[in-house]
Order: sequence, then structure tokens, then C-alpha cells
Amino acid sequence: MLPVVRQGKFLNQMIRREWMADLLRILPHVIDSEGGYKLHKVSGDKGGWTFAGIARNYHPDWPGWRLVDAGKGLSAECKKMVEDFYRVKFWAPVRGDEIENMAVTEAIFDFGMNTSPSRSIIFAQYCLDCTPDGDLGPVTLGALNRIKQGSVHEELFLSQFALVRIGYRCKRCDDNSVNKKFLHGWTERDIRVVDSVLNVTGFFGLNKR
Repeated sequence: MLPVVRQGKFLNQMIRREWMADLLRILPHVIDSEGGYKLHKVSGDKGGWTFAGIARNYHPDWPGWRLVDAGKGLSAECKKMVEDFYRVKFWAPVRGDEIENMAVTEAIFDFGMNTSPSRSIIFAQYCLDCTPDGDLGPVTLGALNRIKQGSVHEELFLSQFALVRIGYRCKRCDDNSVNKKFLHGWTERDIRVVDSVLNVTGFFGLNKR
């Protein structure tokens, strides 16, 4: 048996790892929101052909395209390339491995890959009353890690972050009416941000993805 002190530290570390964000647990939710592991194209979407949320027009050099084009999009090799893409492009910039609250991390990561990591960080900083500079530095990271799982602080942050996301969608529609066709899907995605603390989807009977 471990000494009492060391055992306590060990248990605390295990609990902390259980609560901390994990890309492999979060990524399936995000990919599902993006249409899954299938090649598709939505009229009016500037990204063009998209696979697992990766838009060909924006990321033509992604190495996974050769597998998708060969009909091997569901292969383990292709899925690993999808994981590596998200880890480098979107997970690392929002310091996903260092944020302790998984619901908070998923909200920031999801919006970051849907818009940009810097914009998602700015919106999170706005909700945290941190300087909105788009840089997730030690001050912002510290503020995020003070949001404990199951706390009122968590519910407040996620609710505010969802509202700011929805406000951004409305502004995009004001700027370009073509975007209105995407508004329903965008806002449902934003509402799901708070489902871990406030079951909005279930309350209104919205479609779950």
C-alpha cells in the first residue's frame, strides 16, 4: 500500500486526469456536428467539399485527402490523420491539454475549429473579464482552471459563452444574408454548449447529434 500522503497525491492526480479535457473524448462530438466521416458539400459554404469538418478549399494540403479520394475515409489511418489535424490546428492553440474542465474545453475547442482558435479565445476572455487579446496565456488559463466541474461558475461561463457565440452568428447574418441558411444549425450547436449543465436540448426537444 502507498504511504498515506503519497496515496492522497496519487488519487488527486487520478481524479484530475479524469476531469481534464481529452481530445479523443471530445473530437467525436465535434466531428458529428460537422457531418461525420463522410465527404459532403453544402451549397453556399465557401469551404467547399468537406470531410470530418476539414474543408478542402481551406485546407487543400491536408494529407488525408488522398485516402478520402481513394474511398478510404473510414480507415484507421485516415481517422488518425483527422485527429492529428485537429490536435495541431485547433487543440494546441487553445491549450486543450492544460484546461482542467472538459465541458469548458470542448466549448472553446468546438467554436475555435468552427471559426478560429483566436476568436474562440477572445470570446472566452470576454466572458472571464480577461483582456480579450486572443492569446491564451497564464492569466486566462488560470481563470479557466478556476471553473470547477459542477459549480455555478461553470454554468455561468458556459451560458455566457453560448450567448456570445449566438451573438456572433447573428452578426454574420446581418453582414451577409446568405448566412441565414446556416443559422439554425449554428445556434443548435451553440445551445449544446450548455447541455452538460443545463439540458436545453432536452427541455425544448431539439434534435441531438
